[in-house]
Amino acid sequence: MDKTLYVGPLKFKVTNLNDTFFNTILLLGFTAVIGDFIIPAVISRRYPNYSQLRDTISILGTNESPVKKQTSTWLIALGLLLICFGIGQSLQFIDHTWKHWLYIWGIIAFGVGAGIMAGVYPEDPKGMEETNTGKIHGISSGLGFMILLLNPLLALGIDEFNGLEWFNCIFFVAGVITFILFIVSEKKRNGILALSGLWQRLNLLAVYSPLLLNYIATKPAQP
Repeated sequence: MDKTLYVGPLKFKVTNLNDTFFNTILLLGFTAVIGDFIIPAVISRRYPNYSQLRDTISILGTNESPVKKQTSTWLIALGLLLICFGIGQSLQFIDHTWKHWLYIWGIIAFGVGAGIMAGVYPEDPKGMEETNTGKIHGISSGLGFMILLLNPLLALGIDEFNGLEWFNCIFFVAGVITFILFIVSEKKRNGILALSGLWQRLNLLAVYSPLLLNYIATKPAQP
């Protein structure tokens, strides 16, 4: 089975697209999603007084962190996994309307901004004056999250995702709410609104879940 892969203005012809390829891309997606919860939780054990509820994942990558190299390596790997997943999703689309394009680039933009760029340019430690590196980290991560937030909304107009409208609506609302709570939490010191780590992880759950569910919905029909 031949498929045409569109990545921006570029066009590639791919042959022998089958279940093995589909499952491989799905595995990459699951690895990225599950890994983004498990790996920070594991390496944070070497970070004194780190709290999964209170502290963000980016704190693990600051210059003062004892696990900065591991965090940076994982974020870059996360970005590469999501970029491959986004390209793989493109191959499952029958049509390539502007919504399809934006959906694919939403995944890739998140992989680049919140993954690779965030890994190369670490966040500044708490209480320190913001550096150019910290600014790049904040801007690239923030843009990556905001762009990916729109994917469930875009999915409503993509034929290949028919039947998942309610799921995408729920995840879109959940993603927006948790993203706002995460932003607000960074300026709070007490109470549930101050739990930046919790809101960040819930936001990740909200933006990652529809990516996997939507991808599974595009599995090729058996001949």
